[in-house]
Amino acid sequence: MEIKITRKARYKGLKGKFWDVFAEYVRVRDYFKYGTCISCNKKVGSYKELQAGHYMAAGSCGFGLLFDDRNVNGECQYCNGFDDNHVVGYRKNLDIRYGEGTAKSLEDRYEDAHFRGKIVKEWSKREYEDKVFEYEERIKQL
Repeated sequence: MEIKITRKARYKGLKGKFWDVFAEYVRVRDYFKYGTCISCNKKVGSYKELQAGHYMAAGSCGFGLLFDDRNVNGECQYCNGFDDNHVVGYRKNLDIRYGEGTAKSLEDRYEDAHFRGKIVKEWSKREYEDKVFEYEERIKQL
């Protein structure tokens, strides 16, 4: 599956390449496994109708949650971009999909980074390259 970028890239360099592969993986994974938006449960007809939406917002979640497989899930465009209350459904469905306490665990990790000084260092160039390869392989397996 080739990843086609038709929008302005969120990140530059290897981080941007990894984001594109990771977001594609999340969209494909959630389409085939659930077929719905995590926030509103709206059925989608294609993985292309989903966006890779963060529970703990990408702009403030810190590196430890930015690329976390449970913090990023398939969301419809409306929930991801326009619904300020999407986290209510997102929170409930995180616990349904991944087990009771998942949302709380992500919230605790957010608080660790923002209020308790626990910082996760960003990956090296080599780690990004390895992650790109790993997620390209994960997409192929879906």
